Amino acid sequence: MNSGVAKAIRSKWPEAYEAYMKMGSEMKLGGLSWATIACQDTGLQKTIFNAITQEFYGRDGKQYVSYEAVKDCMERVNFLAAQHNFIPHVAMPKIGAGLGGGDWEIIAKIIEEASAHFQPVVYELP
Repeated sequence: MNSGVAKAIRSKWPEAYEAYMKMGSEMKLGGLSWATIACQDTGLQKTIFNAITQEFYGRDGKQYVSYEAVKDCMERVNFLAAQHNFIPHVAMPKIGAGLGGGDWEIIAKIIEEASAHFQPVVYELP
């Protein structure tokens, strides 16, 4: 969580980083950590997930993201959404498509297929 969106999340919500660090042996491809945080500005809660979808990253044109890990993570989020009914929307950047080197069309299809119980909201930062 030292670059990009993850770094911004770490700075704004350190609880998400703490949950990530507590993963221990679960910190492997397909692993998922989360922290539920009370938002002081709205009084509502948000859950921040950290999906382990790649071990490395780079700007060298290589593919670092694991499509299987993206699938595993999104299926776990979907399972939690179905079980707890507390995740109506999941906002995310184009995970794995930037520094992960993945093909966004493939990743988007994986997310779409795995999101029966939540609405994915994908955004791009300028």
